[in-house]
Amino acid sequence: MADPKALQLSSDKILNEGPVLAVFNKRLRALRKKLNRISQMEESLSKGKSLNKEQKETLRSKSSVITTINELEKILHPVSEAVDLEIQLALDKFKQTAKSLAEERENELQSAISDLLGLLYLGSLFDMHTLMRASECMLIRAHERNCCLTYDCVTDDDGASDELLKEWDFDLIAMMAGLLTSRPVTSRLPHKISFQRCVEHAKLWLENSEKQIEPDSGITCDWYTCELNLAVDVDDQITYADLRRKLNKIMRSDYFTKNPVMKAPIEMIQAAGNYPFQFLVHKPVIPEVFVNGPMESSSAEFEQEVTWQGRWF
Repeated sequence: MADPKALQLSSDKILNEGPVLAVFNKRLRALRKKLNRISQMEESLSKGKSLNKEQKETLRSKSSVITTINELEKILHPVSEAVDLEIQLALDKFKQTAKSLAEERENELQSAISDLLGLLYLGSLFDMHTLMRASECMLIRAHERNCCLTYDCVTDDDGASDELLKEWDFDLIAMMAGLLTSRPVTSRLPHKISFQRCVEHAKLWLENSEKQIEPDSGITCDWYTCELNLAVDVDDQITYADLRRKLNKIMRSDYFTKNPVMKAPIEMIQAAGNYPFQFLVHKPVIPEVFVNGPMESSSAEFEQEVTWQGRWF
């Protein structure tokens, strides 16, 4: 029975050699054993011993065995180099394929993000209905903030005050949403570049990036600024990952998972009256429409130049 240790060594050697070189080495070992037997037969003949028919046939094959051993030893090194080259080419091809797949997935993700954000960006840009209902929306959002804070205090198991949600967490989440879906009010950049920035913010958000949300990215260019500066130091390092942890906490809370409790409008007004922050309540003014030039009604098209004038207080 073969020695287990010898088998283990042989297995390890084959594993290190690789399957191709293992075949060559196995053949060389067999030929060398045969050559050793031939040498023993020659020694027996020199001592006057006789050989059987099979041994004589083996003895006559000595020259071919030596030739084969020499030939295999000559090509063993080139074959080893060729195998290494083939492995390297296979690895390079695999890396190139993996890189192509990664780029393809990146392009698909970029396309999906752009497709979704395009709707949100233009929908936010063209939305007039929400602005006309600004006071009502403010009451609803004040009520939602109060509910979220209440659930957070009640369901918090750690009891650590620094882990509880705060008012400016909502401001930051709202501003992050603005960075993903809108151009800053004071920005003079074209919509195409502003939209590209929205896409970049979305990618960093999805990557759960530890990068700081850039202070000059537009986060201070909207009407949230005065509220934010009262609560958050402008030097604070707020990252996408930090803000995402806050959002995930809200989405795991009972506030997000349970059925909402509907309140009467008067209760919502009272809740808003007790709200700790002063809100910038926007009072809508119906815009005036000025039509320059004649208007001709046509089923195909309307040729008119309309100038909208209006402002928010």
